[in-house]
Amino acid sequence: MSIDSIRRRIAKGELNAHKVPSPHGEIYMVEIPEDALPVPETNNEEKIDSTATIDAMLKTISVLENELDARRREVQELHVLLQQAQKQLPPGKTENKSAEAPQKIAWWKKLFSSPEKAKA
Repeated sequence: MSIDSIRRRIAKGELNAHKVPSPHGEIYMVEIPEDALPVPETNNEEKIDSTATIDAMLKTISVLENELDARRREVQELHVLLQQAQKQLPPGKTENKSAEAPQKIAWWKKLFSSPEKAKA
């Protein structure tokens, strides 16, 4: 049912409603009569199907949880192996590498400077 249909029914008096303050202004709270609510139909077959579905889902969840635990253990073992491999690496150089690296010159300085300044 559309919002306009509900507003028309409130205006005609077919639906009981009252205004309630909200953070965005007043809103209507509509009282729905008991006979207007749909009654869900439940069959014994549907209950059996739903319990079978729930059981299958619970089995799937337990299998996935076991697999997740196995993957977590694998990751922990790989972290231990990685740490051991890092300990076996030779220590890195502690010298200042910035002195060895050539100075970078902006492209526009290379383009617009004279050849003598570029060599310096």
